[in-house]
Amino acid sequence: MAKKPTDYAIEEFRPYGILVSGHYTEQSPYYIHRPSGSIDWLLMYTHSGSGEIVINQKTMKCHEGEVVILLPGIPHHYGVSSEEWSFTWVHFIPNPEWSSWLRLPGQAGRFVHLPAHSSPKDQAFPEAMGRMLYYGEHSGRELSRRLALNALEQALLLLCADCSEEQHQMDPRIIEVMEYLRQSFREKPTLEELARISCLSRSRLSHLFKEQVGDTIGNTLSKLRLEKAAELLLYTKRQVSEISEDVGYESSDHLTRMFRSHFGITPVKYRQQNRN
Repeated sequence: MAKKPTDYAIEEFRPYGILVSGHYTEQSPYYIHRPSGSIDWLLMYTHSGSGEIVINQKTMKCHEGEVVILLPGIPHHYGVSSEEWSFTWVHFIPNPEWSSWLRLPGQAGRFVHLPAHSSPKDQAFPEAMGRMLYYGEHSGRELSRRLALNALEQALLLLCADCSEEQHQMDPRIIEVMEYLRQSFREKPTLEELARISCLSRSRLSHLFKEQVGDTIGNTLSKLRLEKAAELLLYTKRQVSEISEDVGYESSDHLTRMFRSHFGITPVKYRQQNRN
């Protein structure tokens, strides 16, 4: 049995994507303690047996076919509650563009627990999770990383499709701000400018954006810039100094610092590794 860390050394601020994933079949006394919670999203899907999750001193069971999603910042503990627990798990940070549809019951409380279903179409969810794991084993390659992320996106879309239309809705003012950020990430939109676009006060916009998107405006803008920088590194021959200007950073040094902080390597090494 592979050694399993009880927690992950994940930096407080990183671009979106899958951080780590896997499929475990565990027996008691397997238990994970995270009294401070995590700074990423954790999705767990139970294949067989059962597990339990403790949040705010309340214990919830995870049975076959059920999905649990823990959002950042919620203290939790989980482990086996039967003879055996087989489950797929993934730590991830959502793509900012998912924010317009990634709305699940319980999300506002930072804990999502979705019951099992019995219709044949529900096999699409475990199949998508299986593809995520398959491509995730080759995540050192850029195309495999993207395929794994696409499989996770499909799995989440399938979950959202089972929720009511009302639960999908995002405030149209936040949708407008997100669209503006996507179109203007090369610039330096100020909070005052975004507040004027959304017809909200600065404090109300900041609160509502964090509530509905799950991250701050500044972090979301940086994720958009870094993902675009990663694409330009892989699919163009532009120099790092040119790319830094393309995505809105003041200098190549600034881009390199941010890129290394978030991806763990410099832009030059990222290009070399993924092109090889």
